[in-house]
Amino acid sequence: MLKRRDTTMLKRRDWVLKRHRSTVVESLPDDVVELILERLPVKSLLRSKSVSKKWKSTIESPRFKQRQLIRRRQSRGPDVLFVRLSYYGDDGQDIGARRFVFGSSVARTVRFSVSGSSACHGSCDGLVCIHCVYAPSVVVNPATRWHRTFPLSSVQQLYTDMCNRSEELSCPSPKLGFGKDKIRGTFKPVWLYNSSDYGLDNVTTCEVFDFSTNAWRYVVPASPCRINGFHKPVYLDGSLYWFTGCEEEEEETKVLSFDLHTETFQVVSKAPFPHVPN
Repeated sequence: MLKRRDTTMLKRRDWVLKRHRSTVVESLPDDVVELILERLPVKSLLRSKSVSKKWKSTIESPRFKQRQLIRRRQSRGPDVLFVRLSYYGDDGQDIGARRFVFGSSVARTVRFSVSGSSACHGSCDGLVCIHCVYAPSVVVNPATRWHRTFPLSSVQQLYTDMCNRSEELSCPSPKLGFGKDKIRGTFKPVWLYNSSDYGLDNVTTCEVFDFSTNAWRYVVPASPCRINGFHKPVYLDGSLYWFTGCEEEEEETKVLSFDLHTETFQVVSKAPFPHVPN
């Protein structure tokens, strides 16, 4: 009888404490709650989503994500220092995971089913894009272990077909670019490649992946200049950048930019170098 009464009292105490905590949380001004949440590490932030529907809505809002990202950058430096593309278990077997090390020396291991052999240059708002010419690519948030795969593009299929026909490839494998449209806040994987390498018309061909439709689409017109396919494109401040390709040794190397919002190309002619070798 005493045991049952003690159990009832404990349940009532827990209920009172839970109600009290809920009342305290609800009494805090919204801006104070946001300032507190901004300072939480990612793991605590994910747990905080279960406190209330309002907190969940706040944490998942684009505005809050942007503010939290800025604060995280200020407090610990670079988002991702390097990516280890192969990760092995105690038995020496590849466990299908990728290892990410952050500027704060915090490491995360993320498992996903696709096989990526290369990472796009740098990280973009904490996201890392891993790709392979022969398999679907994946965008990963190492901090939360969220990831999303996207399907093969036309150039990946063309390159794979050429390899399957045992053709002698005179061109480097295509390099994927990944960046953010700063106006709309959307992320875009981009393939840009020299058309003649694949028996296509025009100087270059550009493919952009749209996450809203889960499909690749062509950008027309593409770059008016051939690119140096041996270098990875680099993302900076809303644009992707490539070196232009040089047909002749004395030809001047330029920098080609692609605005991820307007999806237009522009050539920077006065680059501080005369020629970029392969």
